[in-house]
Amino acid sequence: MIFRQQVTVSFFKPTVVLTMLGIGFLFSCVAPKINQYPKNKAFVFKTTIKVDGNIPNNEKQDIVTRLTGQLDDSLRARTVTALRIKPPFVYQKLPNPPVLDRANISRSVSFMTAALNSIGYYNPVIKDTLIVDTVKDQYRAFIHFRVSPGKNLKLDSIGYDLQTPELQRLAMQSKEKSLLKKGAPFSRQAVSSELDRLIKLFQNNGYRKFSLRDIYAERDTVLAALIDPSLDPFQQAQLLENLRLKRENPTINIVIRQRTPKDSSELQKYFIDSVIVYPDLPLFDDSTAFTQNDTISKNKTTIISRSNKFKTEVIERNIEIHPGSLYKQNDYSRTQYRFGNQLGAWERATIDYEDSQKGDSLLNAVVRLYPRLKYTNSRTLEASYNTNDILTSTNLFGIGANISLRNRNTFKRSIQSNTTLRSGFEFGADFIQTQQAGISHSYTFPQTPSFLWFPKADTRNTTLNFNASYTDRRNFFTVGSIESSLGWDWQVGRKSYSFRPLNIEYNNLTVVGDSLNRLLDSVPSLKLAFKTGLVISRQFNYNSYKQYGKHTDFLRASAEESGTFLGLIKSINNGALARFIKGDIEFRHHIDYKRSELAFRAYLGAGLKYGAGKGTDQTLPIYKAFFAGGPNSMRGWQVRQLGLGSSVFYDTGIYTRADRFGDFKLETNLEYRFPLGNIYGIKIKSAVFADFGNIWNWRIPSDNPDSVKVLLKNSDFSINRFYNEFAVDIGTGLRFDFDYFIIRFDWAYKIRDPQRLQYPDRWFYDMQLKSGQLQLGIGYPF
Repeated sequence: MIFRQQVTVSFFKPTVVLTMLGIGFLFSCVAPKINQYPKNKAFVFKTTIKVDGNIPNNEKQDIVTRLTGQLDDSLRARTVTALRIKPPFVYQKLPNPPVLDRANISRSVSFMTAALNSIGYYNPVIKDTLIVDTVKDQYRAFIHFRVSPGKNLKLDSIGYDLQTPELQRLAMQSKEKSLLKKGAPFSRQAVSSELDRLIKLFQNNGYRKFSLRDIYAERDTVLAALIDPSLDPFQQAQLLENLRLKRENPTINIVIRQRTPKDSSELQKYFIDSVIVYPDLPLFDDSTAFTQNDTISKNKTTIISRSNKFKTEVIERNIEIHPGSLYKQNDYSRTQYRFGNQLGAWERATIDYEDSQKGDSLLNAVVRLYPRLKYTNSRTLEASYNTNDILTSTNLFGIGANISLRNRNTFKRSIQSNTTLRSGFEFGADFIQTQQAGISHSYTFPQTPSFLWFPKADTRNTTLNFNASYTDRRNFFTVGSIESSLGWDWQVGRKSYSFRPLNIEYNNLTVVGDSLNRLLDSVPSLKLAFKTGLVISRQFNYNSYKQYGKHTDFLRASAEESGTFLGLIKSINNGALARFIKGDIEFRHHIDYKRSELAFRAYLGAGLKYGAGKGTDQTLPIYKAFFAGGPNSMRGWQVRQLGLGSSVFYDTGIYTRADRFGDFKLETNLEYRFPLGNIYGIKIKSAVFADFGNIWNWRIPSDNPDSVKVLLKNSDFSINRFYNEFAVDIGTGLRFDFDYFIIRFDWAYKIRDPQRLQYPDRWFYDMQLKSGQLQLGIGYPF
């Protein structure tokens, strides 16, 4: 329902200081508790690594992380976080610490030196310090490594010297895509990645058997040249000068060379002679010896099936391997991905190449496909609880059920169809207070129309959706809703796109009885929620993510417009059609610290309604408007209970339980996540967080009485004051990680509430433990 009363959990009334002290005591840091330590022997208690030198801090942290992974296992003191029922409730535990072995220190230094060499630090200095501290009968060993990496080796020049002219030509043509760049730090990983790139390039140009044994990277060797007896003194002097310069600014030259092949077939260019497809093999049965019910051959492509489960054009359209074409590794990978991952009708796909008897350079491709189970169904139950709904002034308990049926091979074309039936009831003072029923049906086609062009798309689908629902709120209103959309989804690498050129939504509301009419007359803004509406819109969505080191970026953007052209027809513009444009953008950044994580989110959303109407008709429809609050937004407020701006309208009289919607939203969230321990195999995690944000309208509706307009003051967005109207909350929480899902309990405090009637500009005003807000969520908030 759209009205509710905020629920808080009361304990007692300590001051803020006592609250902070209590939290500090709860999570107080004490020395790790040691279990089952070796008697009369030194054991590893703590190992630390410090990196010196004129190196940026983020690079130092990366080096420390890399070197920590090179430590011998016996030098890693693994502390774990545990819980107990007496203070301190959270403590560190060091179970079964390893016995100190000094030989493992030298071994770790060797491993760390090799790791530094692999990333371009050619002359590192690593000093180790060992201190054994006696505590009662314990001999605690503290090991410290001080690392001076030296100067980083940079790439100077990169060349290609391949004996085969065709390979040399391909390498030079793709030089711009090289992963080795002049001036970049040298690393073995970068060189290895460049070799892999070249191998893939050659394999995509017919050289199927070309592999890592046929290519290598040669580095320059000034020192080797110095011992050449044929050099005269002047040449030796020049080499010595070059060596001195390299020590001051060390650089390295890389030349990619080709080994002499042991087998001539490694340099053979291959072509596809024929393709054989088995589209309906049983899983775990690769046998192709069966009674053939259907064999179709076309242009040297043969489809041999056991049953008539699939249309042949679906198979032909998704196979990238074609007779007469040059062998390409990408054709193999795309075909396997489409049948094994993208097309839901098949569970697995294998592709084998066999030598053709027609020539040494010809291959026969054999594609084996293993279908999934055609039909699957699912059943789910839902429950809800609304407190003090404004329409009934009572508590409502709801229960609902969903039944879904999926067909993975509709019309024998690998079209995914899904049908869901929904039914629910809410129980109140009059027993059944609300009845709900709905049906939805969708199709996902594994292709797009030929007139659409999606460059370099890895996947592309066409989607068609239908939804219908009916809600009967006894003695108040009935709502019938119909929705339908048609569009396309496609993905390019880590970027996904969605475009809906047609999206239709119609909500028909009928008021039953006088109770709701009287309420709408007293609260004009509620008319936004209780009105018939029509949306005929176009929608676009974009998602991407990028991972680099321990950092991950997520970006999402969407846009929608309704009624641009149909609204030009006067009769439609004056009817139920909503004419608006809206969009939003969300950016998330995560930093993974191995055992903990820092997450940041920024969100901006804006919409503008235009066309016929005035007052509240010039704000976004309620089903398209923005809101704040709840477990995934501003956690110090219940869902849809924050805003608008610094207006006091919703904190006055009968309006206090009304949901709040706006045309514009700004929000930022920051959260630090860390583990606490395990209880019966369940991972217990926690977090501390802060949320900043608010919502606004573009203007104050003009059809409200003057008394309401006074209360709505500052609910509109203004560039001169919006930065003073941010709401702020802070909090902490518990997360129970069951691997497949996370149950989250967050407890948040409003530390700045711009809508507070008393002292809205004060921070931490009247903050007490009982004034927090409990939020229950599934999964992480962002």
